Amino acid sequence: MNVKKLCEDVLKIRLVEEKIIEVYDKDIIQCPVHLSIGEESIPVAICHWLTNKDKIVGTHRSHALYFALDGDYSSFFCELLGKKTGCSKGFGGSMHLTNLNIGLYGTSSIVGGILPIAVGLGLSCDDKEIAVAFFGDGATDQGVFYESLNFASLKNIPVLFVCENNRYSIYTPIEERKVVLPHKVAETLKIKSLYCPIEISNNVVELAKKVKDIVNYVRNKRKPAFIECETVRYLDHHGTGCDIERGCRPVKEKELFEKYDPIKWCKKYLNEFENLREKLKKEIDSAFEQAIKEENFDLWKIGK
Repeated sequence: MNVKKLCEDVLKIRLVEEKIIEVYDKDIIQCPVHLSIGEESIPVAICHWLTNKDKIVGTHRSHALYFALDGDYSSFFCELLGKKTGCSKGFGGSMHLTNLNIGLYGTSSIVGGILPIAVGLGLSCDDKEIAVAFFGDGATDQGVFYESLNFASLKNIPVLFVCENNRYSIYTPIEERKVVLPHKVAETLKIKSLYCPIEISNNVVELAKKVKDIVNYVRNKRKPAFIECETVRYLDHHGTGCDIERGCRPVKEKELFEKYDPIKWCKKYLNEFENLREKLKKEIDSAFEQAIKEENFDLWKIGK
């Protein structure tokens, strides 16, 4: 396990999101964005054990997953800016990122929509390849969640289902939506499952240790598994504001974020945190400025 890389990836994601916050009000980025601040550790810890032969899908909150899979700055920023050289050729924007070179088969704005796609990808996997679906707790309200877990379990399909549980579907808390929590559903369906409380989920090193065995289980046993990770979404559901400060969520949510901020854990593991931070920030600033200069996509070539 590469502790430095784990922490560096978490920091990289945070700085990318902060760059988007810095420029978003200038209307340079014209697509909606769903930022990952507070949730960086989950995709980083799990993707640490994946290969570029694995087949991964994710949600509209896609930035952390892209960089956890070692996506590059240029194709990412170009996509957000609607450039031809974007990872989805400028057509997709923030919510629809695709890069087969890193195993990312797509992210989607359709809540729960990627779950059956992951099952299909799992069916197509060769020996030792696996499919992975990242989704929020809101997706577990959809019927397709149960159908996908059930079918994968019934047919022994190598799919890892990863629920990033920030407890909110937009502004509705999970206790107002659920009788049975997602990990209990997995237990009922007899899918091998792992529940990670927030103090583990937001510590990227501890989470990486926890999830290694379950990733290997899917890979070696050719069976599905389910991981539920508690986390905190710090900012608004979409955009760059903070809905806690606007009263849409209780103030204790901010206190929870400050206590379990993934960056706090990384500072403990990285000896030269500030130097690395400055280095990454310069790389991000440079990549963004270069992306602005790239050619825009051609609207008339959509679908061709």
